Amino acid sequence: MSVDFLAIISVAFLSSFGHCYSMCGGFTLIFMNLNSKSKNLFLLTFIYHLFRIFAYIVLGIIFGVFGNILAINAKSQSLSFFILGIFMMVLGFALIFRGNMLSFIESNVFFNHFAKKIIKKATNFKGLKSAIFLGFSNGFVPCGLVYFFIASAMSKQNVFESIIIMMVFGVSTLPAMLFFLKISQFFNNFLKNFFNYASYSIIICYGIYLAYMGFKAFK
Repeated sequence: MSVDFLAIISVAFLSSFGHCYSMCGGFTLIFMNLNSKSKNLFLLTFIYHLFRIFAYIVLGIIFGVFGNILAINAKSQSLSFFILGIFMMVLGFALIFRGNMLSFIESNVFFNHFAKKIIKKATNFKGLKSAIFLGFSNGFVPCGLVYFFIASAMSKQNVFESIIIMMVFGVSTLPAMLFFLKISQFFNNFLKNFFNYASYSIIICYGIYLAYMGFKAFK
């Protein structure tokens, strides 16, 4: 397994038991409350997360294309690697220390103007409609962790690899988010923080690696 995918799977899986609970857990609870009387709640929850993953794939396509446009030649691709690597390092430290920098990175401008309206509308639905609308909207919630995977997707040489990156991210978070209520009972704050800091440290290390590869190729 390459360094890229090892880092991606590690970050996604570890952070799903901490960061994803705090960022996406609320949306999962809203959805489950809306459909609490459904006889097929587990199936609906699964569909909800499939559409969350589908939203990540859409982001992978958009930013994969954008990344390929930036990498029009070897020099520009090396520079983009370096810039994306620096961004990942800054993002990793922002996630660890939190504060104004993370608030800026996880700005709610897009969320308040677009996703929030969709989510508000989706709360009027139940069943399959709520799973589709809320699940897909969840994928566009401002999140520093998602930005790491978007940056990873932009660093790939073709859009297909970008899609794989975002899909692997979504699938790696599926076990923790699908069994959100049951698993969260077994993890105290210490373990959640441990998983978070471990994943954030990997983000920083991967950023250093990507920046170094870009700098080395640029010389």
